[in-house]
Amino acid sequence: MKIGRHLLLLSAALLAFVPLAPAQTAKKKLAITKIAATEALTQRMQNQGVGLSLDSVLQAMDSQVYDRILNTRRFDILERSDADALAQEAGAAGAAFNFNQADYILTIRVDSFNDRMEERKLASLGKTVRARTVELSAVAKVTEVATQRAVASANFRISKRDAENRSDNTTRRVGEGSDALMIEAVADVAQKIAMRVADVVSPARVMAKRDQTVTINRNDESGIKVGQVWEVLVLGEELEDFDTGDIIREEVYVGKVKVTRVTPQYSQAEIIEDTGIDRGAVARLLEDVEEEAE
Repeated sequence: MKIGRHLLLLSAALLAFVPLAPAQTAKKKLAITKIAATEALTQRMQNQGVGLSLDSVLQAMDSQVYDRILNTRRFDILERSDADALAQEAGAAGAAFNFNQADYILTIRVDSFNDRMEERKLASLGKTVRARTVELSAVAKVTEVATQRAVASANFRISKRDAENRSDNTTRRVGEGSDALMIEAVADVAQKIAMRVADVVSPARVMAKRDQTVTINRNDESGIKVGQVWEVLVLGEELEDFDTGDIIREEVYVGKVKVTRVTPQYSQAEIIEDTGIDRGAVARLLEDVEEEAE
């Protein structure tokens, strides 16, 4: 009996020194419904005879949004070829839409698109200046499947302008205009949507703090850029909104950092203000950097 008791004590002592495997946190599952235009925009594009241009925008948006969100590495994105039909059927029946056990559903509607060319003749210079402008606007909504509650909804607008000079010797242009400007506008909107979705569902966090440098769990595909200033916050108490009864989590400001390095795995930032920055704190974009002029 004594030998058996000693063996049990020895086993317990050995187990105490065995390192436990770190807990695996599963990524949230996100379903993205097929991107569509509002009925009003679709009708306007058809009346103008440029329905094909709108179709090109929607197809580009569909692939760009998928790519941008996938590369945030924050989500498991579910196959959603039948998501629209299932969502419509569930809505008609008054039932909750649950697509392949998704945690969240992202719905995007393009509500404005303009692609116009303006031309000005500069007689004194003997040149004609043509300026093409692409404007794009879309509304993105994130719905939590378990509660069927919209947790975020935002409108994203982008405007891109490209100009060219032609001399009087140029009589005409051959071929169709490039789609590069349209793709650039679509990519910018997709990036903004991906950043918003990631920030709502899985906010950026401080993974480590060393001297005056913090490491943030955002990679080079997430939209973070060198030079951006991010505010750092720690989660406080749960607060109840007196008017709606909603419970929200207080966020307490503890500092400010400036991004100095971006890698495929993470980003690093220099601390410029610190009143309690620590591992696990939430980071949110405060000041963006201006894009370089082409």
